[in-house]
Amino acid sequence: MTSAAASSPAPDDGTSPAPAPLGNASPLWRRAWHPVAHAEDLLAEEPAQVLVGGEPWVAARLDGRLVAFADQCPHRLAPLSAGSVKRAADGSARLACAYHGWQYDAGGQCDLIPALGRPGNVSKRARLRPAYGVTEAYGLIWLAPEEPLSPLPAFAEWDDPAMTRARSRTVRTRASAGQLVDNFLDAAHFPFVHAASFGVADDGPLAAGSVTSSGGAGGGWMATGVFDTPYRDGGAVVSHRVTKTAGVSGSAHVRLDLPGVTIGILLACQPEDATTTRVFKLITRSDVGEDAGRLAAFIKEEDQILAEDLAILERYPSPLLPLDPRTEVHTRADRLSVAWRRLLAEAAARVQPDATAVAPAGSIAAGA
Repeated sequence: MTSAAASSPAPDDGTSPAPAPLGNASPLWRRAWHPVAHAEDLLAEEPAQVLVGGEPWVAARLDGRLVAFADQCPHRLAPLSAGSVKRAADGSARLACAYHGWQYDAGGQCDLIPALGRPGNVSKRARLRPAYGVTEAYGLIWLAPEEPLSPLPAFAEWDDPAMTRARSRTVRTRASAGQLVDNFLDAAHFPFVHAASFGVADDGPLAAGSVTSSGGAGGGWMATGVFDTPYRDGGAVVSHRVTKTAGVSGSAHVRLDLPGVTIGILLACQPEDATTTRVFKLITRSDVGEDAGRLAAFIKEEDQILAEDLAILERYPSPLLPLDPRTEVHTRADRLSVAWRRLLAEAAARVQPDATAVAPAGSIAAGA
């Protein structure tokens, strides 16, 4: 498989401002939904610490209600995730600090300080900082530190009764959330990285397909690509249509339409800190039914595909994803990835207007 030739470089004096590269600790990720746990991890009324961009949050279910707060008691800044869930006099659940026993209701307000010897008479400043949002979807717990620019990723196949749903093995990696999504949106690597799974060697050029994106003005902050590629499904090589979508988040959705078969996948990445990403991969397929053997084979193949991607991504010396198109040489086969990165750069400029870097001298301008 070959791609169209790279476009000619545009003039560059090496000093024009450029967007800073994207890492797991970038401020942009505060404006996104992130998966932080499997739903069953929070079934019991016990607090759990989760990380987003290096910032610790405590998540818990209080009387069945999901809550998430900055993991810090305002008294002596102890992590609330080291505490427990207690019952107030009226039987309702409270998040209790392990250090001095301060208790907080589901709204984050402290209503009991044991050292005072009585309830009430609590400063209004004794209040936890909540996450903008926390919710459950697709068997995962999702958290948004601040108001997200893109909605929670759509995954229609997950709720389709015709689809069998499962999840691939959850892994941690030193590759960044940005690198993982960028790789997920790319198709030109299939014959090389995935030669042992579904990739097909082909002398023909990769179809450019169609790419659409909408930034803040469009209200969606989403990029979508639709294209056709060969696919090895079991022993047969077939043509399949691929639809990939990603917004301002570490998640991306793909729908594969093969002859008589539909596969839906949601790659959801949690940027835990600057060097660690947790990868959740939810998978669905229309032709599995009750066949446990086929389901096991499907899960195994998707585990292998992710491992193949990580084998190359973890070799990168840096987990930072360039948002300046001049840093790399692009072709038309990269149109979806470039569109998504431009979307991120636009969003980052709105979130942190001064977050720019200087373009490296001699870099190549993108023409995708």
